[in-house]
Amino acid sequence: MTGTDPDFRTDVAAEQARLAEHDVIVFQHSVFWYNTTPLFKQWQDKVFTLGWAFTMDGSASRLAGKKAVVAVTTGVPADHYTPEGANEATIETLLSNGHATLRLCQFDIQPMVKLYGTAFGLSDEDLATAAKQYNELLASFAA
Repeated sequence: MTGTDPDFRTDVAAEQARLAEHDVIVFQHSVFWYNTTPLFKQWQDKVFTLGWAFTMDGSASRLAGKKAVVAVTTGVPADHYTPEGANEATIETLLSNGHATLRLCQFDIQPMVKLYGTAFGLSDEDLATAAKQYNELLASFAA
């Protein structure tokens, strides 16, 4: 989720209201220099406020128990994201700071959705398979 204003202006109250009204939140972004995109990071910095998105005293946040799905795309193929690959780390390791943030916000973190190799042109078949699996996952939350 990058909010409704892709120009780095975030209506915090509106974004928090959108989060509050849903039980499943999908954080979908490309991997940008082994992290989230700058716009998503800024959105997160503004919207995930102390007392609302997370607490320091152990009390429930407004996000407690909501399911969080992180869905990412990478430019390079999956074999780059292994300890032996070019990046010498998994995508989960590289994005672990985001996972820690979701934990702090008390989300129920779901398995990460990953689509690798987008910069090298996925075949129509690979893209259709990935889209079908993603749609099935999202539909499973509606049941």
